[in-house]
Amino acid sequence: MTQAKKMIIDADTGIDDALAILYALKSPGIKVEGITTGYGNISVEQATDNTLRILRLAGMAYEVPVAQGAAKPLKRGMPEFATHVHGRNGIGDAEIPPSNQRPLEEKADDFIIRKSLELEGELIVVTLGRLTNLAQAVLKDPGLCRRIKHAYVMGGAVGVPGNVTPASEANIWGDPEAADIVLASGIPVTMVGLDVTLKTLLTGEHLDLLQRFRKEENVDIVDFIRQSHRFYQFMPRGLPLLHVVR
Repeated sequence: MTQAKKMIIDADTGIDDALAILYALKSPGIKVEGITTGYGNISVEQATDNTLRILRLAGMAYEVPVAQGAAKPLKRGMPEFATHVHGRNGIGDAEIPPSNQRPLEEKADDFIIRKSLELEGELIVVTLGRLTNLAQAVLKDPGLCRRIKHAYVMGGAVGVPGNVTPASEANIWGDPEAADIVLASGIPVTMVGLDVTLKTLLTGEHLDLLQRFRKEENVDIVDFIRQSHRFYQFMPRGLPLLHVVR
């Protein structure tokens, strides 16, 4: 049997991030070692609450720790949140039960550093939002760069227009200093930009098939995906979907 990939997901848990987290949690080839949260789609506090609710919804057999991270960029002012895309609560105004799990007292950057020491050469970091948490970890412990196996970054726009300015994609635009630190750090990085994510679509037909073939234990998960994505269908042909690296 192939050993499961050991992964930290760094997320500003909006609709797409929630879907990516659920995908990773339900993938037998992935062991989610923890989730770190940040700002972007919504505030870091809301992202943390959403993450804990998603973990409860997933009904995992093991506890996935959640570490709250940065509330704003490294050098810029307070961010504006994308509630017009993700809803007031960040998950399409879908209502799912709160969790009894509490976030760690440990901050996101310290958690990333600790896990890189525990899992040296094995740890994969998948960032779904701004790169602030990972950049703070690099600044605090530059040796981290040699211990992380790979980072997969949802961000950037190569050969396509940006979604904030004609040249800028939201996750890089939201904290460009953090992106510069991470990309120059020496961590092996694969960027998954708009040129990829805008071609990877989840359509109404896909949602219908998901509803039709869902397993009984996933009824609530599929109901949440369908409910949250009603808010998110802002593209004529479908909507962007990040496929977490298998």
